[in-house]
Amino acid sequence: MSTEQERKLIVQADIGSLRQSLNSFVLPIEKNQCLRLTSLLDNELMGITDLTRELLRVPAAALQICRVAGDMARTKDIDILTLEQACNMLGTLRLGNLLRSLPIVEREHMPLAYRQMLSISEHALIQAQGLFANRMARLWHEVSLASLLFLAPCWVLIYHRPELFQVWDARHLEREPADAQIKPWLLDSSHIMGLIQHLAEDWWLPPWILQGYRSLGSSRRVMVKALHIARDSTHPQQQQALLDDDRGLSRWLTMPANSLLMANGIALGAHHDWDDRHTGRWQQLTALYLGCTLAEAQSASHLNAVESARSQGRHDDPDVWLPAQALIWETRSRKRMNLPTPTHSAGPSDSAGDVQEQTNPPDPAIWREQCLKLLGQSGSFASLSDLLHSAIRALNQGLGLNHCWIALYNGKQKQLIVGASAGFNSPSAIQGLALGNCRATQWGQWLKTHTLHNVNAQSLKRDSALIPATVKSLLGDQCAQLLPLQHSGQVIGLLGVQELQQEDLSNEKQRKALLKTAECIYRALMNFQTKA
Repeated sequence: MSTEQERKLIVQADIGSLRQSLNSFVLPIEKNQCLRLTSLLDNELMGITDLTRELLRVPAAALQICRVAGDMARTKDIDILTLEQACNMLGTLRLGNLLRSLPIVEREHMPLAYRQMLSISEHALIQAQGLFANRMARLWHEVSLASLLFLAPCWVLIYHRPELFQVWDARHLEREPADAQIKPWLLDSSHIMGLIQHLAEDWWLPPWILQGYRSLGSSRRVMVKALHIARDSTHPQQQQALLDDDRGLSRWLTMPANSLLMANGIALGAHHDWDDRHTGRWQQLTALYLGCTLAEAQSASHLNAVESARSQGRHDDPDVWLPAQALIWETRSRKRMNLPTPTHSAGPSDSAGDVQEQTNPPDPAIWREQCLKLLGQSGSFASLSDLLHSAIRALNQGLGLNHCWIALYNGKQKQLIVGASAGFNSPSAIQGLALGNCRATQWGQWLKTHTLHNVNAQSLKRDSALIPATVKSLLGDQCAQLLPLQHSGQVIGLLGVQELQQEDLSNEKQRKALLKTAECIYRALMNFQTKA
């Protein structure tokens, strides 16, 4: 057997193993989503339509319902076309049991890449409803479900392998991708397309989804012909003449199933750049499909993006990028943005404790270096103090935050204990400081209300009864930001940044960088705990 044949066999075995693993995995939902769905199901005044409309707002639950209903439909050799059909096939009792059995993970503990992937699918749903569903009123439910679930196999893949999304994102944004140990075949589009198509078949997803995959694969030549005609959007009569001369292409173009392909194409393209050629191609094809001008299709897709951003605002997830944000920017602005993405390898660190105060401006290279080390999976840290020192360097030297500290929950003392800090004159004054019990207390409940708390003299006075005296004494009358680290609904740590200016509290760029750093620290703590 040749080396090439051996390589192909290894790749096929890897794909088969990953396919089996992804088939057995059930995506989690948030606790409040589960409570909302089950309460709707138990409410006799609510019909199945009310439930399915809410299910479209919880993509992971919608997918699992369709997967379970698909197993039943396969034995009867029928297709699942709508959520109503899937819910009716399961019945109220089984549907309730299924919803209550879904894994519960709070949003901030889900991989950011997965949350971003869900956001793209939710955007595609709004694009489909805005562009097509209203014009195909009788197929509204079919269009909605298929558009939302078109990328569903990617949700599961990205939840397991978030680094794949990061590499894809970096390539399209023309940035250096993060160093990641990824098998070459996972970066091969043909292998990935084959994998997600097999998953869609295994799950018995709506046939429109499979047709969309075929249009990207075996029927690709037909779609390329349509894209070529759509490109000449300034001559609609000539476009129509070309379609009249090719009846097969004309029939393909008018298939309702192609609506979800265009909606997802626009959502994926807009994620990176509204002015990118990929986005433009899908908008041109949409204009040809709808028989409208390119300007009308573009305007409609922009309005749909705004509606999607408004709808997704309920998630309160500032780390997730929404394409509507870029509509007021200059062309290709997002590709020119210097976003803080960990890209470089990290070096060794020193012991924890109070790091000498830094008054220099932020150093993105140090930030990336330390964040990548925190995200490492191979046990980068010899001790917890080593980990905390790396975290403090990311905050202090990387983000240029002159006064910061990290406290971790100590189960024996039942207190948050400061383990590392920077910017304080006396290490002993802050090191080991107890900041109160955050378990089953008002202080802990207050911390869990937000992923980032902006604190100033007025808010300290307002919430004085909830905040321990040591915390109030530490913060004084300064402006500060507190970021709780949570796991399984419990606060396990707290990041503090103080001696800020009032305008710093409304600095969105700093807020996002802090939240991203907190996520890196949380993942490092989880990896360290697993290793220990």
